Amino acid sequence: MRFVTAATAVGVVAMIGWGGAEASAGQAAAPTTGIPIAYVDINRVAAESTEGQAANTKVDEFSQQKVAEIEARNAEAQGDISALNQELQESQQNLQQGQNVLSQDAAATLQRQITRLQRDVERLTADVQADIQRMSQDAETEVGELQLQLQSDFERRLLPAIDQLATQRGLSFIFSTQQGMVWADPSLDITQELIDLVNSPAPVTP
Repeated sequence: MRFVTAATAVGVVAMIGWGGAEASAGQAAAPTTGIPIAYVDINRVAAESTEGQAANTKVDEFSQQKVAEIEARNAEAQGDISALNQELQESQQNLQQGQNVLSQDAAATLQRQITRLQRDVERLTADVQADIQRMSQDAETEVGELQLQLQSDFERRLLPAIDQLATQRGLSFIFSTQQGMVWADPSLDITQELIDLVNSPAPVTP
């Protein structure tokens, strides 16, 4: 799950109607205490629900867009660096080949050109590295902001759905598998019911 963290508010314990709700027929209940409880897999809800899948697709597409932008900038810069290196190599060859025929002034001019090209290559390489690093950091920040926004949107749909499901089934507790559960009776798993409710076209009232 890429856009919902395991530490979401649902993850600790959803405590609904403690002591005031009667268990409905066929509901999952703790076999020893009789307390009506159940658990959900929030990661599965995010991965399998329509809204969760759409959010993950948005994150993937946005991430790929940022990677493409960085790769395009790098490819453009590498082309410029290659052109400078080619010019530098040609100047160095001209200087070497013309050692016996070039005048002192011409050789000095060619050497200055070589020195300038070397500085340009070094400067451009450093600038490109800085640009790529900045773009990568900006992309990471923007992807993180998108994830937080999508997580917030998802939780606005998820939390009321959990409340509604707990009310419908008369549950006192809904636990999350992301919060340290070692084992639980599979019959207490209401994840699919939550997914169906989140996918329901009917609005969920907070």
